[in-house]
Amino acid sequence: MDEQRREYYVDPGSKEVLPNTEGEGHFRIMATEQEAAHIRSAFNKEYNAELETFVRAHVPFLDYSNDKADDHYDRELITVYALIYKFGDAEARRHIDEMGILGKYKLNDLKDF
Repeated sequence: MDEQRREYYVDPGSKEVLPNTEGEGHFRIMATEQEAAHIRSAFNKEYNAELETFVRAHVPFLDYSNDKADDHYDRELITVYALIYKFGDAEARRHIDEMGILGKYKLNDLKDF
């Protein structure tokens, strides 16, 4: 049985996926409950990667420009925006395209996300 797609609003700043809430910083998506849960899981992974960079930032002799924690965070952040792009409406996609965060990735490449 196929699950029905519903409207959600995703806020990368607060790392929330909310039903029927419009506002500043929110991207509108159409997703199933399972897909929305997948985005929530991606936010959790991004948050954990963010904590890794916080810890690393407090070690003064480590060079941040060549750091596995930063690379991990970048990958998780790209995953979050790729999922928003995949399920987002035209306005969400336009905004993400303008941000340039997905770089070489386009919709056809997002099936793995």
